[in-house]
Amino acid sequence: MRQTIAFQATGFDCQPFEVEVADGEDPPDVETTPVAILAFQSGQNMLMTVPLAVGDAANLMNAFTEAEPHRESLPDAQSWQPSPSGLPDGLFWALTPNVVGVSVTPPQATPEGGVPHWTLAFDDEDGSQVQIAVSDAMCVQVVRALAGVANDQEGEAPSE
Repeated sequence: MRQTIAFQATGFDCQPFEVEVADGEDPPDVETTPVAILAFQSGQNMLMTVPLAVGDAANLMNAFTEAEPHRESLPDAQSWQPSPSGLPDGLFWALTPNVVGVSVTPPQATPEGGVPHWTLAFDDEDGSQVQIAVSDAMCVQVVRALAGVANDQEGEAPSE
């Protein structure tokens, strides 16, 4: 069943991911094996994690590069701040989609009004999608982390 879940990211982290290889086994494919985990959270109740291979990080950086020229100057874009998810206390959502595609949309004016944030859309293999609204400041953190993963084969994302 196709579903779309959307939330505003109030926090972001990127951590190295290690794969242990048993003695005598062949090492996994460097291009497809996750080397880092991206984590987006919304308040205390919602978290989405995405394993990231070196090639995935480079592709996601390219998506940001392709989206940047389409960015429109909106008065609210620089000051937009995310709101945490409105989930009640005691309810926690942890999303781990099997990502097969990602798109990045910059702040822009639409017929419905201005969209003052970046939108990252992660497509799952079943056609579902998780859309995350990201501020300019967090966008910079994401791109820096992606650059660290894409340029370092061991998945060491730069720390802030």
